[in-house]
Amino acid sequence: MVRLIVPAGIRAMVSIGIAWALTMLFDSLLIFGENTLQTVVVFGCYIYCAATLLMPSGNKFFYVISIPVLTQFLHLFQKYDFPAGANSLWRLLPFLFVDLYMLSVLIRFGTGLSRVEKVVVASWVISGFVSITISPNLAGIVTGACTLILFTIPLYFAYLSVMSKHPAFPGELERALCLTFIILALGTFGLVFYGAQYKGASNLLVTRNISDTNVTMAYFILLWPFALHYAGREGRSPLLTPLLALLFALVVILSFSRGAVFIVLPYLVFSLFVAGNWQRGVWLAAVGVVTGIYSGDLIGLMNAELAYSWELRFGDFNAAGPVLQKIQEVSGRAEIRRIAYQLFLERPLFGHGTGSFEVLGPGYREAHSLFFTVLAEQGLLGMVYLYGLFATLGLHLCKRATDYLHRLLLAALAAYLLFVHSVGSVFIIIPTKSLTINCIAPLLLICMYFYSKSMDNRPPSGAAAPGAKISGYD
Repeated sequence: MVRLIVPAGIRAMVSIGIAWALTMLFDSLLIFGENTLQTVVVFGCYIYCAATLLMPSGNKFFYVISIPVLTQFLHLFQKYDFPAGANSLWRLLPFLFVDLYMLSVLIRFGTGLSRVEKVVVASWVISGFVSITISPNLAGIVTGACTLILFTIPLYFAYLSVMSKHPAFPGELERALCLTFIILALGTFGLVFYGAQYKGASNLLVTRNISDTNVTMAYFILLWPFALHYAGREGRSPLLTPLLALLFALVVILSFSRGAVFIVLPYLVFSLFVAGNWQRGVWLAAVGVVTGIYSGDLIGLMNAELAYSWELRFGDFNAAGPVLQKIQEVSGRAEIRRIAYQLFLERPLFGHGTGSFEVLGPGYREAHSLFFTVLAEQGLLGMVYLYGLFATLGLHLCKRATDYLHRLLLAALAAYLLFVHSVGSVFIIIPTKSLTINCIAPLLLICMYFYSKSMDNRPPSGAAAPGAKISGYD
């Protein structure tokens, strides 16, 4: 892990340094940020993405996998009211960099896809193209939707197919996603603390932070099995697993997400039991119960301003009553989903198209449920297709659920589906407004598929030797 962190950190610092020098030489660049720091970080991130993909490196695989996560934080750090919008080429630049790199790899080595996988990719592109073209929000989402749906996701699928043929793929993917898990956790902490200083009904930043920490919970769910298995590999420090679990638990608490508290914490404890760490599971469950009871007071002791965000999300839960009913009443999700269902009845077969709910509904980018969002935007055909993909992945994992690793992956898929149907639709995020635009969830689901497949294809002697790395694709 250190051999991955150090070169990545050096490249990041050099990129920030180059960006700072450019802003000193050309002060006109400062129009792209609200202040010098913001401009330097944004330009530095773009330089980092381009440099890591263009320059030879033994860690190229990690850079390709982590760029969508880094892009999410980049977007959060940029102007809230960015004039060009979330779907501008400026914000899509990191995805364009990684798309060009993956395309170059595929040109050199081919796709390596089976006939069934080629059909999946082709059907994905066709259905995505149809959904984009019928959207009443076409002008607002066309660049982002075309980039992510028609290019980035299919290219990641083909790229990971090529990578999965290498014997070192499972270990390299675990290492890359474990470090991504840590980056996502530390970035979430920074986001929460940075936004905690703002209060008031007109506070866009704290509202945005709560919204996006809600979203990142789905990513943590899917990343967790890879991080947990990497930490549990022979030779790792025995402290790594509890430290990662503590990071996960803190993220859940500081996310101020009701869904995270009621869904993700039980999933975290269950995963530790499945992984054979039942002692740690019991310990974490006890700590979780105590923490859940006194969370508001603990957060108040840490930071009085953070207590404001906690009260904002959980203040209405003091009275007794069914938890799920309270979530529906407090959040207004029942009404939002009713509107989505009415939109579905208007065009039941094809739906209204990608990104349509934001302009035809109450103004939210999704219906706080993947099911209702898909119904409204893609109709029955889109729903059957998407849930067919989920079912295929689930069956693929179920057939291999004789070992604890595949049971972890299956539990992650189940927890993810529960989260996106009860808390919010976290799949492909393509809003018209200037918020994050991303496809992290599909990427992680693709990682899950090829990771499981590569474990089946391991040679009889087992996985690649410790320290082995993917080579020959840089």
